[in-house]
Amino acid sequence: MKQKIKVLLCLLTTFSLVCMAGVENTFATSGLKVHYIDVGSGDAIYLECDGENMLIDGGYLSQSDRMDDETTRSDLEHLLHNDSLNNIDENSPDFMSQLRLLLTQNNNSDVSRYLDSLGVKNINYVISSHPHFDHLGGLLQVINKYTYDHIYYNGRDYTTRYYRYFKKLAADNASSGKVRAVLQVPQRNEVFQLGSAKVTFLSDQSTDYSTISGNGDADNNGSLVIRVDYGKRSFLLTGDIQVAAQQQLMKNNPNAISNIDVLKVPHHGHTNNDFSVSSHSGNYEFFLKVNPVISIVQCGTTNTSVTIPTNKVKNDLSMSDIYTTKDHGNIVLECDGQHIDIKYKNSVYHAFVTGDINGDGKITPSDYVMARRQILGTLTLTGNGRITADINGDGKVTPSDYVLIRRHILGTYQIQ
Repeated sequence: MKQKIKVLLCLLTTFSLVCMAGVENTFATSGLKVHYIDVGSGDAIYLECDGENMLIDGGYLSQSDRMDDETTRSDLEHLLHNDSLNNIDENSPDFMSQLRLLLTQNNNSDVSRYLDSLGVKNINYVISSHPHFDHLGGLLQVINKYTYDHIYYNGRDYTTRYYRYFKKLAADNASSGKVRAVLQVPQRNEVFQLGSAKVTFLSDQSTDYSTISGNGDADNNGSLVIRVDYGKRSFLLTGDIQVAAQQQLMKNNPNAISNIDVLKVPHHGHTNNDFSVSSHSGNYEFFLKVNPVISIVQCGTTNTSVTIPTNKVKNDLSMSDIYTTKDHGNIVLECDGQHIDIKYKNSVYHAFVTGDINGDGKITPSDYVMARRQILGTLTLTGNGRITADINGDGKVTPSDYVLIRRHILGTYQIQ
């Protein structure tokens, strides 16, 4: 039977490649835009939908912080790191004025420059996932420079100066009338609308991760985790959660994290300890549950002692198409509720377009050949390919799908 299928497929291929001309099915996407900003080995994600916007984390405070270069620290960085060259007393009565002046004079974070390039003046929702300086640093400049309507943080206790000054700035903004927003701690399953996109907080901030040993750093596990839904597409934004928080999500919100379209890979693609089988990362069970089609890793080449994403993480995400800010720079996903355009540098990849297996925006013999190779076992489709090659929606790629692609190109069938 298997040999007969191979013969049939070869005959169909020969016939089709002779007769068919490529038929384009391009889709212009609009609606939700998700910007994964290149901030090195930190996080910063900017979303916009229907005229509303949201910023999750802000990357590093400055380029010297991003490059981990102590020799070029400014007065602001000396203050925040509290090193031997700091000459500012945070207990002085004019401390907030000094801090704001330093932030204004050293406005060189990746995030503020990126937002300026988009013409941003006000941000509807500012969210700090957790207060590590590769996530929180740039938010100090953000809340000093822009107005905002809502501001969320995880509400946990930390001793870092970044965290302390973030809270001081937010409180001073509210008390001075610059904004009306005060710091809020979201509840698990709390929901709000970002235009027509639905935003849900999934993490439970009542969990004390400091009592759970061997499953990651308590600060990282305390990250806010957010799901965004727009039309048929889902996005999961995970901060730096490690094994303990991943297990909590699988226990408390199993349906909300299952079969996600786009995953922001947690903790910059670190292994997060080994799984019980050492060939896998500690994220293994979580990745299997999420089963992402597209994975975005916000990572860089500095401020880390290992190459990220690690090989174990990439292996555990083998079901997914992986993009990294280290390799692709700023990555922008534009979603119309069904299709997603993945844009980086001078490239565009079209995702979730049924029949367009190679993501070039059209259905051609190239897609036909890829489906054939999947069926013959000479190619394993992953990520977007495994979704778009399933034409009849039965959850697998079979000769039936192959024939439908052929008929679409010949004009006797229309793939929707």
